[in-house]
Amino acid sequence: MAKGDPRQATVIGHKALDDVGRLTSRRAADDLKELGRFAGRHRKVEEAMYLRQRIAASVQA
Repeated sequence: MAKGDPRQATVIGHKALDDVGRLTSRRAADDLKELGRFAGRHRKVEEAMYLRQRIAASVQA
């Protein structure tokens, strides 16, 4: 997401969220927050914004 194709990165990010289930690791939550910040840089890419929303919901849960 930081250096590559944001659309391809969102596919990988969504798969990771599907696989992670409920977060219990603070480090994993911090990594997801960072991914959310990278997604926020791509405001015109709808897939990135949806990923950012999913990350926010996962981290809050």
